[in-house]
Amino acid sequence: MGSEGSKRSHAKAWAELLEANRPQSAEDEQSSPSLWLLLQAARHEPLLSAMYPWISMQQLSLSASDSWEEWGHEPLPAMFARPDSYSVVGRSDRGDRVAFKTADPAEAVAFAARLIRDQQVAQAEEPHVWSAEVDAVLRGAGWYPGRSIDTTVWRERLEADGFRMHVAAEDFLREFGGLTVGSSGPGITRAREAFELDPLLALGEDDRFGEWGEEIGRCLFPLGELDHGHAFLGLDEQGELYVVASWLARFGRMPEAMENLVLGVMPVRMADLGH
Repeated sequence: MGSEGSKRSHAKAWAELLEANRPQSAEDEQSSPSLWLLLQAARHEPLLSAMYPWISMQQLSLSASDSWEEWGHEPLPAMFARPDSYSVVGRSDRGDRVAFKTADPAEAVAFAARLIRDQQVAQAEEPHVWSAEVDAVLRGAGWYPGRSIDTTVWRERLEADGFRMHVAAEDFLREFGGLTVGSSGPGITRAREAFELDPLLALGEDDRFGEWGEEIGRCLFPLGELDHGHAFLGLDEQGELYVVASWLARFGRMPEAMENLVLGVMPVRMADLGH
């Protein structure tokens, strides 16, 4: 996790993406020189580079559509590559729709990255207020504002098993560790599923978490089980919440991810990377 293997996997994914979109000839209608230049610029922008291959290329850049997608419940700026210009459409940290057009792919990439960073800062500075339903569910499971429990036993047991507890996981477990939510019934876009936030339930699964972490270039730490052990829950160092099984899916970034988990929002499934 966070090893040379993850760096190789990340670099390989980018190399394959660039090669797949490399313009072959002027007659090749499947390739786009402007898209190729945009991808090259994104590869060298640290924030966007780190996001791929988790986000799809369609969410990173689009060349034939003016629609922009949502990544779970967290809208990302969409970048459009056209023969003579580049456009970025997204939302400001205040939630307003913004658009930017330029002839320089590096400027488009920088603008998109700035929108994402501004959103992250705004989310970090504002205390999250749970929806009434989620607040009731969490309180029913034993959560309360300001909850902070000792994580020492979890850290010691799991690090002895090969995991590394990062700050985001420690913060999450201080607030939510030990809770069991017995949700069931219809949700927003999927059935609600019970989950138990006990990371020791993932003892012996360090290989599974480590391999997926290498695939996406992140450090995944276990949080507990979903749907009575049918899958695990994991968190990366940036606060992204995942379903970890023989496949990988993302609920989004905390705290919005908790809303998605409780209310039954379908996580965004990661494309198969060889599993």
